[in-house]
Amino acid sequence: MKYLRPTVVVAAVVLMGSSLWAQSGRVAVQVRDHGANTAIAGPTAPKHVIGLPRMMHDISLNTGKITYALRYTICHDPKAPTVGIPGEGYIGMPQPNDANWYSGGFFDLKLNGQSIGSTMAQTFVGRSTGDRGYVDYVFDDPQAVVRLRFVALAGDDCLHAQLLIEPKVEPTQVSVNLRCYPSGFVNRSAGAERHALTATKDLKVGERLTPDPAAEYWVNFYDAVYDAGVVMPTATGRGSCSLLWIPAQLKEASFNVGDYGSESVLELDPSLRDFRFVFFDHTGVSNADAQAALRSRAPELLEQLAGFAFADSSVADWPLAKKLAEARTLLADLPEDKAAAERYDQWSRELEEHLALLKTTGQSGAIVAEGKALGIIAEWDKSLPDLRLQALLNSF
Repeated sequence: MKYLRPTVVVAAVVLMGSSLWAQSGRVAVQVRDHGANTAIAGPTAPKHVIGLPRMMHDISLNTGKITYALRYTICHDPKAPTVGIPGEGYIGMPQPNDANWYSGGFFDLKLNGQSIGSTMAQTFVGRSTGDRGYVDYVFDDPQAVVRLRFVALAGDDCLHAQLLIEPKVEPTQVSVNLRCYPSGFVNRSAGAERHALTATKDLKVGERLTPDPAAEYWVNFYDAVYDAGVVMPTATGRGSCSLLWIPAQLKEASFNVGDYGSESVLELDPSLRDFRFVFFDHTGVSNADAQAALRSRAPELLEQLAGFAFADSSVADWPLAKKLAEARTLLADLPEDKAAAERYDQWSRELEEHLALLKTTGQSGAIVAEGKALGIIAEWDKSLPDLRLQALLNSF
């Protein structure tokens, strides 16, 4: 039996600027697209997706200090291939530790109580430019166009994340549900002792917390027994994971420490459109060292996060006028190539429209415009060497 793949655009783009940056001797984030793989969900999958085609696609970001990978996982019924069917989840983090921010689904966005997971991702794309690596998820949900962007900085040990929402209907509730299995897939019967540490409290299994926004804006999920490197008969401890958020963006939050997995619910201010987080996976780092570093760095991280530039300047500041002038100069030597002239003119008109939307913060349509601009820029840069060669040959 032949199965259709989900109708989702999946791509990885490495912009030329990243190559030039690396050649200059400066450190770049290495972005790798591991490709999309589709297989039939087997008997260990959640019951509602067993027997359905399941696509898994990973893109990794190597900062030189640590490698993070983001995963998009979705099932679909061949009778309705445009409808996504999440299993355990749809946005996962398989590296550096597939248990911490769970590879099977650690991030779930709900708008007005409805998960966006049943909307197939319009785009899942990774790219590197300058000293940054990006991974974007874009969903054109019935309630909003949503972009979840992860940014890794060269030499850094964390991921900055931005959730950007362009509503189609007024949101009255915006929530993010998070799931992790600190240090590994172990539970109380295996001797595990789960905790969640904030600036003021250390929660144990079965305890819940609604944080004080004035004092608590980060949490470290750890296991007191399975510390990094601790070898037990059932598993080896791999290290904890952490989250930092901007308190002013939350209405409320709750953390539930389970004896296996721990869950967080962040109720965000529905009047806002731009939400920001920092994720850490402390694989290979002891609990004490990870927690001490987080306490020390948290104030600076919070300040940086508030002003962090998530926009990709290599797209927004792409020199359209200069590029178009170069193309027209080359095309002047190829007067018979009308198709190429029309193609570059069309690209320039479309880019002018898309880039204009990116100049205004919060402009409706900017999410899709950036994606379209990125695609055109990639095609432009890809075709330009051939155009130069043809113009050169035509000059003889």
